[in-house]
Amino acid sequence: MKIFKNNVNNLLILSALLFFIFLTRFSHELTAFALPDASLIIVFAAGIVLKEMKYLGSLVLGIICLDNFAIYHHGYQDINLFNSSYFLHLAIYPMAWWFAQKLKLFDLLNFSTVILITISLGFIISYGGYFYLFDTASSNSLSLLSYLGNNFSSYFLTNISYAGLFYLGFKLHAKFNPTVRNVYVGK
Repeated sequence: MKIFKNNVNNLLILSALLFFIFLTRFSHELTAFALPDASLIIVFAAGIVLKEMKYLGSLVLGIICLDNFAIYHHGYQDINLFNSSYFLHLAIYPMAWWFAQKLKLFDLLNFSTVILITISLGFIISYGGYFYLFDTASSNSLSLLSYLGNNFSSYFLTNISYAGLFYLGFKLHAKFNPTVRNVYVGK
């Protein structure tokens, strides 16, 4: 019975995380119907809560399906999912998952260090890959550093804000459920 209860709980958590990905990834920016993209932090959180790799696969597949739907829904003619920069971008999710697995969540210094590394590497891999592998034709006048500099503040501020909310939420959850503290501490 305990295994069944854990599976149900994990499926509920996975469903909630996929819902938040939908809310934040459909347009990638703040609109009346969507929040800024939180996929990196959501996958990071899933790496802490849902330790099995099948959940990472489910989240990445959900992201790919949503990206595909959004591309066709918004009518983007020059964007497709079958290019090397998109595959490089997808690599940030297993990276975030792996860093989350190494995290001891309730230590603020450890959390801050790991989340800053995750966000920074995610930014460099995702935006650097896009610059070099997809968008070089339209950005010949920009250097990679200029391109990264132009996009860093919005990416960093959004992700660090989501990471802060995630950390505070888990601290509150642990405060009201003291037995949870040992469940979420990394290996």
